[in-house]
Amino acid sequence: MVDRIVSKGGVAIRLTDERWAHIIEEHGELTGFRGAVLETASSPARILVGSDGELLAVREIEQGKHLVVVYREQSEDGFIITAFLTRRIRSAGEEEASMAIADIQEYLKLLPAVNRAPQHAVWLTYDDEADTLYVNYKKPSHATDSEMTDDDVIIRYEGNQVIGFTVLHASKRVKKTA
Repeated sequence: MVDRIVSKGGVAIRLTDERWAHIIEEHGELTGFRGAVLETASSPARILVGSDGELLAVREIEQGKHLVVVYREQSEDGFIITAFLTRRIRSAGEEEASMAIADIQEYLKLLPAVNRAPQHAVWLTYDDEADTLYVNYKKPSHATDSEMTDDDVIIRYEGNQVIGFTVLHASKRVKKTA
């Protein structure tokens, strides 16, 4: 089954069953939220722009808790990449400022979260259609909170423990050597 909505930009956005399965596998807290994900993508309270042009539709679903839907618009077609719940939303000023920060500084911001990550088995899943890499320290992973870094990496938490990362536009991060 494919659900389709129209974004604020007037572009048809699709959410397939396969994409939804990826989302709830990595963000188990969203089980039962498919309708809310579609509603957020079509009627967000706010839209942020990611560093590679992806759009982040944001809607508060309860006091202090937001649903973020990451999607891409491609001319007349688009698709949902992922979604997550968070209590941490950057302000528009922080979003604009983050675009100007040097790449190395953005990666350094991720290091404290990496250091808090458990030091044991890691599960990696690459989603080719969405160009998204999922890194999990726990299977199944059921995040209770998430946050997006300035360089479009979603850090997933269970309580205060980092249980995984979602890396958007992963293939563009590969360093090419001569």
